[in-house]
Amino acid sequence: MPKRRLDTSNINTTRLTLIQKGYLTPGDIKAFVPCGSNKASTIYNHIRAQIKAEGLENHSRVVLAGRILDYMGLSMESIKAGAKLEKGGL
Repeated sequence: MPKRRLDTSNINTTRLTLIQKGYLTPGDIKAFVPCGSNKASTIYNHIRAQIKAEGLENHSRVVLAGRILDYMGLSMESIKAGAKLEKGGL
């Protein structure tokens, strides 16, 4: 069975939309990275473990958008710039 090809042509636009929401569910992480369900669950669980190790707790079904940016080593500015290029703006 062939592997599904992930469409990453508008990845920064997708990421910007998800970040503006403020939080990500495991399904959102799947679209943000992009990856499959198993990898998204691994990332989600790793971030949740970091939150608990810091003695903090937020809603049990989501992680904050800033946490996924730190995990991925991305910045809001780079995502905004990439989204602007994807839309064709200079």
